[in-house]
Amino acid sequence: MTMMQVDMFHPDNSRTYAIDEALLRLDQPRLTAEVSQLRNGLVKAEQVKRQLSDVCRQEQLLSCALFTVDMEMDGVQQRMEQVQALEQITNAHVAYTPMHTMTEDRMPLTPHRGGPVERPLL
Repeated sequence: MTMMQVDMFHPDNSRTYAIDEALLRLDQPRLTAEVSQLRNGLVKAEQVKRQLSDVCRQEQLLSCALFTVDMEMDGVQQRMEQVQALEQITNAHVAYTPMHTMTEDRMPLTPHRGGPVERPLL
């Protein structure tokens, strides 16, 4: 069967009535069931093709949106490089971050007489 012949069995085809009449006259349940499955398959294939088309359209729109966002980010990055923003932010962060130095007295669990890690006297 060619695709043109297969398409004749689609439920929306104008020949559907004639095919249904012929199936009634043949009175072959198995053949009627096969035609029904073929029609269901044609409807499902049409739905899948429509969904695939929608996905392709969405992919194109998203690709355009991603390109626009990438261009905006490139512009921001170039402007930040021109004013040396990363260096300024790093310097400000270092300047306002207190430096903690650990001394031996401040270290936790430092052994000293009567402290938590000293072995009890028996």
